Amino acid sequence: MLLNLNDVLATPLFIKAHPRIMAGAENAATNLVRWVHSSEVLEIAPLLRGEELLLSGGQNLLALRVEAQVQYIQSLAERKVAALVIDTVGLNRSLSPALIEAAETDGLPLIELRATVPFVELAETINRAIVSAQALALQRADEVSQRLAHRIATSGPGLPPLVALIAQNLNVNALLVDMGGNILASSRDIPDDRIKMKVVSDIFLSDLVAARLQLESRHPAERELLSTVAERLGSILALALSQHHRPTRSQIADAALTQAIIRDASANDIRELCGQVGLDAAVPVAVLVIRGVELGRVRSAVERILRRNSPDIKTYLDSEYLYGVIPLKGVSPRKERRRILLGLREEIETVAVQGIMGPWVPDATHGQWSLQQALLTERLALPMPNSGALRDCEDVALERLCERELGPRKIARYIQELLSDLLLHDSMRSGDLVATLDVWLSSGCNSTAAAAALFMERQTLHKRLNKIFDLLGGDPRGTSRLAAIHLATRLALANLGTRK
Repeated sequence: MLLNLNDVLATPLFIKAHPRIMAGAENAATNLVRWVHSSEVLEIAPLLRGEELLLSGGQNLLALRVEAQVQYIQSLAERKVAALVIDTVGLNRSLSPALIEAAETDGLPLIELRATVPFVELAETINRAIVSAQALALQRADEVSQRLAHRIATSGPGLPPLVALIAQNLNVNALLVDMGGNILASSRDIPDDRIKMKVVSDIFLSDLVAARLQLESRHPAERELLSTVAERLGSILALALSQHHRPTRSQIADAALTQAIIRDASANDIRELCGQVGLDAAVPVAVLVIRGVELGRVRSAVERILRRNSPDIKTYLDSEYLYGVIPLKGVSPRKERRRILLGLREEIETVAVQGIMGPWVPDATHGQWSLQQALLTERLALPMPNSGALRDCEDVALERLCERELGPRKIARYIQELLSDLLLHDSMRSGDLVATLDVWLSSGCNSTAAAAALFMERQTLHKRLNKIFDLLGGDPRGTSRLAAIHLATRLALANLGTRK
């Protein structure tokens, strides 16, 4: 469950801190808080999922140059953080106009606390309220599920009575709709002009979407509650639906094609399955892999995002992975793949999953290659700027090539040949010169851009670079060593990532 930001600010402990909204006031009325974190780490954005309320003492942030402060705000806004709260009591610095303007421009609620309250107590209080709301939502869902189960046990799996029971217990309109858009059962007592909010949840039979449950409410604030309840009702409705519904041949074929690619079936088998699903066997494809701790719970939301961006995608759920085979129609498969990738990135941030899109291949018979490269990208675990929750294997093309062709031992020798003194320095001093070098090289050796990405002063970066050049045996710019050193830093970071 999520809490409205304004409701959080209205809690007694927050009121005691005298909060003042300095920017993003309009979004304060609509933003939802999923969790409260307290951190002074300036590189916190990549570690956040979105909808967090971030508490900061502000000392580290306000000590930065104005440009770095703006970059920090932008990084939080990109991660869709609910709000940034800064305690300015006792600081010699105030919130800079540029910081406030950046937050207003990006729509990030920026809140100043004018009285000190313990951050630990503040976070515990709000997080306890969030957990309590989640528990109440789950309890409500279990109560309705038990009533549905009792109805099925005593009166059979008739869909209309079950849907009516849902509507009555939740005080909503409830509809069960099949994948063809046909209403299987409906209970609608609330007029359409009174409906303020709708939630939709997929009902799965095996690994196929058989129908969708739609709940309509008068109250926008009930969205999170009804989403939680709808997802929990999926299993009991699937039990009833299984008595009335059988997967279509096309649904079975879609899953079979994806499974065939996963297990690297013969080209003839894959071509035959392409014919059964109506996919031209000569059309290029790319394989998408999505992983999440609670993938089963959020699968409905993920499937809707996938189909909005690629209506012809073929999906298959296998344990902790959701696989997708994406047809790439059009003149340029690479451009079409890129279009779909960018569209998915915009939406998938809202769901608690991570994904990788493999390279495009000439047709579905080569789909296993795309899948292998997606999984290799996941194993490399390299930082990919601006990738969000969806990574692109093209960002690590050289690293994948080395992994395939050289192997771990030769890669280790290559890294040691070029970076041994740098790695030794980092290991002895718990430093991060290799990561600094990588950011600088990735920015095109642009010190201004690299300093902003690292949230540090240019003077500090130049001191680090001078130390790096000394350990490398000179400035690599203008030499043939530049590309080789960049590849070595990427491989070194990949090796560190796979050992974590």
